[in-house]
Amino acid sequence: MNMKKFIVTVFAAVLAMCAMAQSVNVTEGKKWYDAERYDKALPYLKKAVAEGDVDSKARLACMIFTMQVPEYSMDRDRAMKMLDEAIDAGSVFAIERKGFCTLAMGNDTKEDKQKGVDLLIEASDKGSADASFNLFKVYRDGIKTYSDGEVCVAVDEAKALEYIEKAAEQNGLEGAAYLGWFILEGTHGYDKDVAEGADLILKAWNYDNRVFAGNCLEPGRALVNYLTSHGKATVAAPIKALLKKYHPTEY
Repeated sequence: MNMKKFIVTVFAAVLAMCAMAQSVNVTEGKKWYDAERYDKALPYLKKAVAEGDVDSKARLACMIFTMQVPEYSMDRDRAMKMLDEAIDAGSVFAIERKGFCTLAMGNDTKEDKQKGVDLLIEASDKGSADASFNLFKVYRDGIKTYSDGEVCVAVDEAKALEYIEKAAEQNGLEGAAYLGWFILEGTHGYDKDVAEGADLILKAWNYDNRVFAGNCLEPGRALVNYLTSHGKATVAAPIKALLKKYHPTEY
């Protein structure tokens, strides 16, 4: 693969990520939702939904679907209705969230798993970096039903790499982090460049510490090791601490 091409693409993507003008309720709701502090996100999301923000409606719906909002009595029918309303109003984020919910928490059938994947593909094609990152994981790990182990999606490394590259091109920090890791290690067909790879992972970390720590364990671990071995233990320390917080049994 052309390593330099992807470095330039991802650097531009990471540097280009910026928040559009939003209300305080939308911004705060998203911030706490991304941090998985759903109790803090809830009041802001409710107000943002009342203001007509459809992405906030999708976040609230996903919280209801995944049983993070006890006051809604785990009403998954209501959650799906809210997601459909947000989709009808033009929210690509809602398509991604419906795909995520259907795939991760829906009925344990091959048909439902495929519906979830199809929704993620639709969202990815419409520009969602989150959907592309989720598809990277789908094809990296494959999907089976829990009950009988029926293969729903086979492991496909070529497709996994296609989607992690796409996530990076769509300004996704997870895409940048994982490509940086592949470059740092010289794996998955990428030319090895330790310094360039580590710098790319560090840029992803600096953009959003919490999202990085939650979603980028392997690149984060590689970054900590690189920084520590290059005399930058003080820079590595907060990264390591947050990774341990989000992954206590894995780090």
